[in-house]
Amino acid sequence: MIKKLVSHTLIYALGPQLPRIASFFVLPIITKDLTAVDYGVYGVVIAYTGLLGGIKDLGIAVNLSNLFYKYPTRWQTSWRQLHGYLSLWSFPYALMQSVLLYFIIPHEAQINMWIIILLSAISSLFFDTTIMFGGRYYQFVQRHLYMAMTSAIVGTLSIALNLITISYFKMGYMGWFISTFLGTFVSFLFYFFPLYFKYKLAPIFKVRMKFIRHQLKVALPMVPHSYASYLLNTSDRLVMNVLGIRISQIGIYNIAYTFGNYFDFVGGAIGMAVGPIYTQLYSLKREGDVRSITFALQACFLIGSFLVCLWLKELFGLLIKNPDLQSGYYLAIIVVMGYNYRPLYWAVVNKLAYYEQTQVMWRISFIAGVINIILNFIFIPIYGFQVAAITSFVGLLYIGFSGFFLKTYRQMENADYFPTVWIVAIIATLVLVYILKDASLYIKVVVSIATTALGLIVFVRFKKVLSNINV
Repeated sequence: MIKKLVSHTLIYALGPQLPRIASFFVLPIITKDLTAVDYGVYGVVIAYTGLLGGIKDLGIAVNLSNLFYKYPTRWQTSWRQLHGYLSLWSFPYALMQSVLLYFIIPHEAQINMWIIILLSAISSLFFDTTIMFGGRYYQFVQRHLYMAMTSAIVGTLSIALNLITISYFKMGYMGWFISTFLGTFVSFLFYFFPLYFKYKLAPIFKVRMKFIRHQLKVALPMVPHSYASYLLNTSDRLVMNVLGIRISQIGIYNIAYTFGNYFDFVGGAIGMAVGPIYTQLYSLKREGDVRSITFALQACFLIGSFLVCLWLKELFGLLIKNPDLQSGYYLAIIVVMGYNYRPLYWAVVNKLAYYEQTQVMWRISFIAGVINIILNFIFIPIYGFQVAAITSFVGLLYIGFSGFFLKTYRQMENADYFPTVWIVAIIATLVLVYILKDASLYIKVVVSIATTALGLIVFVRFKKVLSNINV
């Protein structure tokens, strides 16, 4: 089980997330040629385009998993029909996205407005749906070698493009837009040919209303749920823009949140690895094994995030070669610690999704996002843009643990995950690492050694448990 989790996580971390993770390693070079305004422009554009992100796939992703595992002999036809529906939907979606961008692109980026709109529209129209279906297919059939190869090529290309566009051609924020577009195009090519020609999963455009009504009944409740990622991770920059926060301050916050995104990318990769495992265990009525995996992951998240946050000040000094941007390290600590919500969150949402109780998921995720936005509108005018890190932390904890208190979930036969204990542990860890953020190097080294020793003890303890889990 441990080998399977690690190998799958590495593959999914090196999948669609690799272009972003790869950018981490070129930060010391490109940040010399970037300003807070560049980060601000990019952050604002991403914030507004994310406003529509929740309806990009109409919640269909959860259907793909259920169809694959529940109907092993006829899932291909259903996938092709869903592929056709989403391909048609991409046209109105791209139009809405383009109109939104036309009105919201900051005046600092007006000169490149039409290029940004065109790059975004082409990706939405022609690339994104195929990439989603291709990635899901390789995930579910567990053909990891192809995903690893695609990841390596796309990641290498993205690193090169960031260096060329930003550091060589001095294109600033436009370097990100161009690199993202080209990386997406290459990913599309790698999935297009096998999906359409080898595995015969090309879209079917014949409309079957009875089929799509049933699928949308399961999928559409996932739309508010999907918005949680946007409302929690990106909307704060939109709120800052609406409230008139300077674009340079938004840029400082954006670079701080970038480090939270790196931690979230790793978490997302682990989530893709454990998702199929959880689904199999739920189908076998082995929730005790799910709890063991969840506790092991939660302990690893806490220890890992603590070590990362302890050294974030030094990491910012090493990687960010712009003094103005370096000041955001203390915000990054709060954001990174918020992403400790993931392991307990997976235990709830994977179970709800397996039993097709998707109609209640918005109460977990959408409400968390709304809370985050409301708190931002209340406190940013009073305490400044920095308070958005704290509101994000609160929202992330809500999405991670509120599911345990839903009536629908509590009526199921569930193992006890002790959510209150884990909430207290996460908050206490944040307080401790925040106190130590400016400590001397000697103290940080001693604390790191002690934390690593604790991590090894935890690893040995859970290794024995996880080794007995087979799926």
